[in-house]
Amino acid sequence: MISPEQIYRAILIVTQFIILLTFHEWGHAKSANMLGDSTARDQGRMSLNPAVHIDPIGTLFLPLIGSLFGGGFFGWAKPVPVNPYNLKNPRFDIMLIAAAGPLMNILLTIAIFIIIRVLELTINFTPYSSTTHLAIYQFMKTSALISVFLAAFNMLPLFPLDGFSVVNGLLPERASRQFSKLAPYGMPILMLLLFVPSILRIYNPLQIIAVISYAINNALGKFIGVF
Repeated sequence: MISPEQIYRAILIVTQFIILLTFHEWGHAKSANMLGDSTARDQGRMSLNPAVHIDPIGTLFLPLIGSLFGGGFFGWAKPVPVNPYNLKNPRFDIMLIAAAGPLMNILLTIAIFIIIRVLELTINFTPYSSTTHLAIYQFMKTSALISVFLAAFNMLPLFPLDGFSVVNGLLPERASRQFSKLAPYGMPILMLLLFVPSILRIYNPLQIIAVISYAINNALGKFIGVF
């Protein structure tokens, strides 16, 4: 039976996920608009209002179920629309638009650590001084880690993740054409990597994403002086 505490924690994690994903999608929309494609802006997607980015299944249902039952979760937001015909250099510009989402998550992590550090220096903010401080501290540190994980996961070179467009934009044109042919296989490969190791109880290569995320998160925290 699921306890009230589990429900509370699941809702908290999903709330963090929604906030961080909103900034991620805003990064895509804003960069597209800066590069000449106003499609997302015209459709109201260049917004920090989470409601315009939420996909009921990918942003709410699956993350909530995954959080409730104690495992990781796979989720997504509504994709930001991009019209390549509005871009001066479509392949390169799409690479920049794709990279803007993960970059926004890394910047968010840095911002969260800076806020924690400023609070420590100005109001003697410590996690053990009160239960309120501890709750805020844990929320912010968890948000920072989730944000890094979103960035790292989305940089996998599998369509429809951002990493696919980033790699495609970096490749020479001929290699890019060949790489683009792999797009239809991206989602099946991703589903296999996400679910088959759990079913067969074997090592999941995607665990390297968690290792990388922790490493980046710790490095940023130490650099800013939080850890």
